[in-house]
Formats: sequence, structure tokens, C-alpha cells
Amino acid sequence: MSDTTPDLTVVLTTAASFDNLWRTLAAVASQTIAERIEVLILVPQDDVSERGAPLLARFHSWHVVECGPIDNVAHSAAKGLLMAAAPVCASIEDHAFPDPEWGARILEAFEHDCVAAGSCMENANPKAGLSWSNMLIAYGQWSPTTPAGPTDWVALHNGTYRRAALEPYGEELWQLFNRESEILVKQRDGGGAFRFVPGARIRHLNPSSLASTAKLRFDAGRLYAANRARDEGWALIKRIAYVGLGPVIPLLRYVRMRKELLGGDTGRSEAKLGPFLLLGLIFDAAGQMAGFAAGPGGARGRLAVFEMDRIAHLNASD
Repeated sequence: MSDTTPDLTVVLTTAASFDNLWRTLAAVASQTIAERIEVLILVPQDDVSERGAPLLARFHSWHVVECGPIDNVAHSAAKGLLMAAAPVCASIEDHAFPDPEWGARILEAFEHDCVAAGSCMENANPKAGLSWSNMLIAYGQWSPTTPAGPTDWVALHNGTYRRAALEPYGEELWQLFNRESEILVKQRDGGGAFRFVPGARIRHLNPSSLASTAKLRFDAGRLYAANRARDEGWALIKRIAYVGLGPVIPLLRYVRMRKELLGGDTGRSEAKLGPFLLLGLIFDAAGQMAGFAAGPGGARGRLAVFEMDRIAHLNASD
């Protein structure tokens, strides 16, 4: 391990074992600037050090942190970010795979005055229509055709942050890394700037089975609607009205999203992918109706564990 300071820390977290992590670790080890990267690996128990030795040897430095059982990957990743030695730190999921130039391009973003930078998200399992539904709804706004530079928002998952902007939150940080992306809200409201970096590409493995897509989109929609009604102080009559409008929400959202996400410069076929996008929006709208009517229920807890084993959410072909 080097005595110098790394330029980038990458936090990798898995609730399972090295078997779930090695593809992501291999992608990070293939970075053109691997010798400038510190890797922090958070796992229930260390089965990484020996098995991953050839990959780990490529980095500036590395540490394996045994966490015991991990029940929320995002919370654990946030704790890892506070351990970073580099001034710029990233959290990469165990089903996301950065391209070799990702690290170099993301560091260039922090030559500007920003607290967080978002990567270009690409589909790692593009043959499955439902994988596109989940990809487009969750990450579609950060595609290769999105202009580089300042942006109003970046994705929490697979995001990169200026460590100095995270440190003031201290032990509170892990609570702010949640489905609502509270850490980003606080930074934005506090005047922090975000940047989007289309040259920093990450291939993301998306749920592609029907059952998993329905559960994910329903729970995400339910939690969103419940939070919105709560935060905006909606009266009962307004919540009932939005439940009544539920059936038309997918069509309205589809019309609004199709120009940005499908056809034209995106290279994506609306005829091929449009029906899958609409289906995902229908599941989401059903969840919103439930959220407006009855609150979040158990959606938050189910979403917290959804990221733990991506293989379980793929169809047989994937």
C-alpha cells in the first residue's frame, strides 16, 4: 500500500459474499487510473482479501471492512464514505460496472465547484424489455445524450461526492442515504452544485423479471406518494382526488417521458421499449394510489432489502 494520498476512494458494499462483488471489483480494477484509487470493501465477513488479491494489487490501497449482517446496503455504503482517504469518494453497487475511463472522467468533474457528480448510466442487460422499463424510470435522465455540466439532480446510488461536503454530517450521514436521497436534498438546498458527466459511464444490471419489476415499481410509487402527501400536508379530499386520477397517471407520465427517453438521438426504439416503459409506469401508479390512500405501509422496508441480491430479480434468460 502506498504512503501517498489516493485521488479517488471507491466504496463497494455487498450484503452477500465476494461472489456477488467480484464483477464490480474487476471493473473498478480495470480503471485507467487504478493506481490512484483507494478501494473500501464492506462485507458481512472477509472472504475477499485472499480471493481478490490479484485485483486488489492494482489499486493505490485497499481495505476490507467486516460489518457483520448488512440489512441496508445504502446505509452501510454511507458509513464507508466517511472512511475515505481521498478527497473524492464514490459508492458503487455490486450490480454496477464502471467502464475503464469512468474514474478519470469523474475526477475531472471535481475540478469544478461541485459537491456531487453523476455518471452516465447504461443498461447492462439490454435484451430484457423489463430491464429497460426499470432502467429508464430510475436512470433514464442520465443517458449518453444528456448534456455534460451543471445539473439539478444526480442519482444517489452509484454517485460520487466531495468528501469535505459529507464530513459535516458525521454519524447522521447514513440516515440521509435513503430512498428520498435526503443527503442530496440537503446539499442542494444548502447551495451545493451538482454536475453530470456523460463520459463517466456505468453499466447497471436492472431487474428483468415480471414479479420483481411489479414489486419494485409498486413500492417505489407507494413510498413516493406517501412522502409527497405527508410533506405537502395534503388534506384527505386531495388524496382521494389523486387516487381517482390514478388510472390516467401512467399515460400522462409516458407522454411526458417518451420524448426524453425514447426515439430520436437516444437510439432507443419506442415501438420496442415503449410498452415496457408504460407497464412499469402502470405498476408505479398503482403504488401511488395505495400511498395516497393508505400511506407507505411496508414499502420502505421492502425497498431497503431489494438491492441485496440482484440475481434474484433477473429473468431466466438474464
